[in-house]
Amino acid sequence: MSNILEQLKSADAELLFNCPSKVGQLSLRQTEQYRFLEVDGFMQSVMDLQQPTKACLPHAQVINLAQLAKPESILMAGLGGGDLLRQFASPKGTKQFTCCEICPDIIEVYQKYFDSHYCVNELQLLQEDINDFIPQCQRQFDLIILDVFAGAQQPECLQQESFFQECLRCLSDDGLLVTNIKVGQQQQLLQLALSLRRVFDKKVLMVPVQHCDNVIVFAFKGRPFAESNAAFASQLGELNSTLLSPVPLTLGELQACNVQREGGELELWHIKNKN
Repeated sequence: MSNILEQLKSADAELLFNCPSKVGQLSLRQTEQYRFLEVDGFMQSVMDLQQPTKACLPHAQVINLAQLAKPESILMAGLGGGDLLRQFASPKGTKQFTCCEICPDIIEVYQKYFDSHYCVNELQLLQEDINDFIPQCQRQFDLIILDVFAGAQQPECLQQESFFQECLRCLSDDGLLVTNIKVGQQQQLLQLALSLRRVFDKKVLMVPVQHCDNVIVFAFKGRPFAESNAAFASQLGELNSTLLSPVPLTLGELQACNVQREGGELELWHIKNKN
């Protein structure tokens, strides 16, 4: 099966919207099956017009792993076309969303071209920088998702350990932080991993994304997903049976595990992807 990113790049798509913005040139296009948003030519969001809650992009499929935490309250940074909002609106246990998006044009595109396809109940949509919101926030969330890009660039706060300390404060006791990182160099990934391991008492799981150089990092304030590889794989199988696009991990591909040592540290923290 070919990569959806390659499919859409070469597709004969209708241009629905095009304008400059504070984060780059926004382009919204549509084929018979998909509607997709790009910033400076980089794919930000893809919606299947027949199945709006389906995770289309590879990184979104991996982020679906966070549904194992069964969050009732979610803070998201980065709106795009609302892919993650639609994905996480599906589970019945999710009750409340807060989303920070710095770009007013992206909010406008979402509300005009994506919102009506799947309405999220109790959505607080804020035009705000997550780096300003988190330090002042007095609430706690079960899940914080940081999927923030301006084209291929990410904000500097994702390189700052102090920012992740503030994220930890804003998580509930068993809260989970998920970060989508575009890796330019292995040293950059290592520095991020070390920072998150210090902040989250070494309870960090990293999953590379197929077809791109992104890594999804899961950092646990409380307990990890499961206490053994087998239990993790079993839970993943149950989750995948409910998803339109399964999380692309199998027991055979789990070369690291989600097992806790006595001190709370994950036995191994990096899932290696063979592809």
